[in-house]
Amino acid sequence: MTHDNDAINDRAAHVIWFETSAGARKIKAGVSWEVLRARFGAGAEEESLLVAYRGNSRMLHALAQRKFLESHPLPVMLGQADFPRQWGSSR
Repeated sequence: MTHDNDAINDRAAHVIWFETSAGARKIKAGVSWEVLRARFGAGAEEESLLVAYRGNSRMLHALAQRKFLESHPLPVMLGQADFPRQWGSSR
């Protein structure tokens, strides 16, 4: 598994996009600002969102890989339901 902390903050879509590997494939995945705020306590500022992504990138990449391998949607969009209750809940 490769973990790449380079992320693209899509301000129009309110999503942070990233690339990760799933098997031999490189996949595009995203996590919404809402999820970063709810799960990791990110603030409204861009830097806070990116810090939340970077600090949790290993988990986010693993979840995106699992979701892709289970259902093959592209791009993979992580939502609240993709997180086990004990992972990253800051509230």
